Formats: sequence, C-alpha cells, structure tokens
Amino acid sequence: LPWRSIVRNVEFGLEARKVSRRERRERALAELARCKLSEFANHFPYQLSGGMRQRAALARTLAIRPDIVLLDEPFSALDAQTKMLLQKSFGETISSSGVTTLLITHDLAEAVAMSDRILVMSERPGRIIEEIAVDLPDRNNPIARRAHPRAGQFIARLFELLRLDQRTELE
Repeated sequence: LPWRSIVRNVEFGLEARKVSRRERRERALAELARCKLSEFANHFPYQLSGGMRQRAALARTLAIRPDIVLLDEPFSALDAQTKMLLQKSFGETISSSGVTTLLITHDLAEAVAMSDRILVMSERPGRIIEEIAVDLPDRNNPIARRAHPRAGQFIARLFELLRLDQRTELE
C-alpha cells in the first residue's frame, strides 16, 4: 500500500487478524530486522529499491506466521546481480524462519541453488515427472550452492528431464 510506511505495510495482515497494536509493531519490526530492513521501517514503498520491496513483502508474509510461503518467480524481473543478492537474503531469511517454502521457477540454476527438493513438471498436461533431492551444503547460501562442484550435475539432470539437451535453436 503506497500510502503506508514499510512497517505499517508489514503490520497490515496482522491488523486483519485483530492482533493488538503493540504485538503488531513488535512482530513487524522483528521481521524487518530479519529481512535487514530495520533502518527503512518508516520509509514508503516508492523510496525502496525493487529488491528491498521484495524483502519487505517477505517480511509482511512472515509476520503473519504462515504454515507455507509460496514464491512464484520472485526474482524473474531483477538484474543478475540483484537477483543473486536477493536469493542469498531470501535463503538466509527462509532458513532462519523455518517456514516451508514453495518456489516456482523456470530458472534451473535457481531451482538447484534455492531448494532442498525439486519437483520437475512435464509439458501439458502438467504433472510431476520426477522429484530430486538437492543434498548440497550451505542451505542458507544460494551463491555458495551455485558454485558447488555438484550443482552442475543437478542442472544437467534437469536439462535431461526437460529434454533441453535435445532441442535445437531452430525448434
């Protein structure tokens, strides 16, 4: 909501749940701290970068203490550097919150870097064709996971499953 400060935006879902003003503020500030946005609590959305707005949205989501968080292509509109930094921030935040997160992405390297498990879907009609356990270290650091020597093996398997290794530029 552009007319509300970031902290008031984070409080929004808690207001709808009739959480007391004091508890709303405490939870909102705690989530902003977890998302490394404490110093921007009284700023407005237009004053934040795109990546900071994404982190504020995550803080708003985590403040209501959901059972699951759905992230649908959350990094797709970002430049490469911002995307990797934001993935690292999200990885740390999601790891520290302990909440189950479902990330939908078409970026195969992102899937490997951000996931414990990957569910690969077929073309239409969409169905799960394979589940891959991503047993790489550094769960909360997607940048380190991307650089891990075995990351390429997972990406290669995804290419095989999606038949991307067999397609040509002319198709």
